[in-house]
Amino acid sequence: MFQNSESFFYGIPVWSEQKFLKVLITSALKKGYTKLVVPCVDSFALPCLAVQTGFKPNDIETSDISMITTIIGYAITKQHLKKLCLRANGFNEEELLDPAVALYAWKYLSLTKNSEKDYFYNYLIDMEQRREEHIQSIKKKLERYIDVLGGISYRVMDMWKHLEEVADDSSALVIINPSTHKMMYKNFYDTNENMTWNCPEYSFFDKDSGLEKLEKVLKNAKCLAVYYEENVSTSTNSKYIFARVGKHNGTNIYLAANRPDEAEFLANGKKIARPNEEKVEPLNCLILPIDYEITATDEVYICRIDKKNAQYYRKLWTHNFTGASAAINVGVFINNYIAGVFGINTAQLSIGAYGSNVSDSIFLMYCMTVPHITYRLNRLLNMLAQNKETVNYLCTDLECVKAKTLKTIMMSKYPESKEMRGIMKLVERKTDERHGYRLMYMSDLKNRTAQETLIEWLGREEKWRKSRTSQK
Repeated sequence: MFQNSESFFYGIPVWSEQKFLKVLITSALKKGYTKLVVPCVDSFALPCLAVQTGFKPNDIETSDISMITTIIGYAITKQHLKKLCLRANGFNEEELLDPAVALYAWKYLSLTKNSEKDYFYNYLIDMEQRREEHIQSIKKKLERYIDVLGGISYRVMDMWKHLEEVADDSSALVIINPSTHKMMYKNFYDTNENMTWNCPEYSFFDKDSGLEKLEKVLKNAKCLAVYYEENVSTSTNSKYIFARVGKHNGTNIYLAANRPDEAEFLANGKKIARPNEEKVEPLNCLILPIDYEITATDEVYICRIDKKNAQYYRKLWTHNFTGASAAINVGVFINNYIAGVFGINTAQLSIGAYGSNVSDSIFLMYCMTVPHITYRLNRLLNMLAQNKETVNYLCTDLECVKAKTLKTIMMSKYPESKEMRGIMKLVERKTDERHGYRLMYMSDLKNRTAQETLIEWLGREEKWRKSRTSQK
């Protein structure tokens, strides 16, 4: 939440749900569901996803009861903020009529309740010193939202009242993400009364009684409703159509539906994806031997592989730990032996990434290699991932045009990674309580073939070994 001044633009759905919901929403539109209703719209991520699937903004209804969401919603729908009666310490009424300033004011004032802690105090100072820069950044985010979502409707409304209106609308697809914690609204948006507004009447959503009430309300509803639920990982419910691991130990995040059979049909017949049940499977090839001598005449190439294949080798080479997943998984082969796997994501190249910065970077999500007694194969994989040839092979035409750089994140107990020295440039370093440092590395994409990369890498490896020998 406290990473930057625009963090209120980030939200659900996460990547795994995006893939599932995108298919469901697309199919629902084709089957005659011409209206999308999103109570508890929060960061407007779901409407962004729906627009990408083909829903017209004019056919999307949204609502919420939080101040932040309402300011964003009013900006998108061009409603005047005067109706909200915003008041904020240190800001005059005229300033708070500007949505970007109002959002900045909330972010700034929300930090004051923790200002006795060094981290939040330093962040508060940064907010003060770079006030105009933060406001302009927020303004750009709002402009992107307006471009994508201009035409949707937004109202300050309690979820239950909105459901009453649409329950009997057979043309409506309703997607609901109620708070899983009773005091979430109060705790999450608290500014110690330093910022107030004309807050609507609403009731706290209790996880247990609220879900029970929700099922009753939707039981005979004519709309098709899909809703989030957080529950213990051993729960089974015939209404569940999707699941992923939750943030809290022993819980999963589920998607349920009032008509689960229909919802599953719209999601192309996908049944519930239980967490930790994904398949792993080796490729029909041999693994590069640990003492294999690599030469400049060897053939090196990459090949796109399934996630189940990538997960097999990641588990094999990291003692069952796999870490971050990727949208695109790649195998690296030397003379038809598999030598490693890496994964990339291209989401930040795409417009409408739910408020996150659209950039010209592809992200290297992971990089795993077979153990070797002589070579640093991970450096070869990183170099192959940098190549324009690789990007052209893996990405769409539009992504290839947009992509200019490769970025990756490394967690390390050291302030620099020797693994990346000479290959990628350190562009950001942050401290991390658990690991020590969070390092971001970046490089421009390279005009070289896989074979040229192999030769360059072998030259670097030879130079490195000689330097180590001379040091001894």
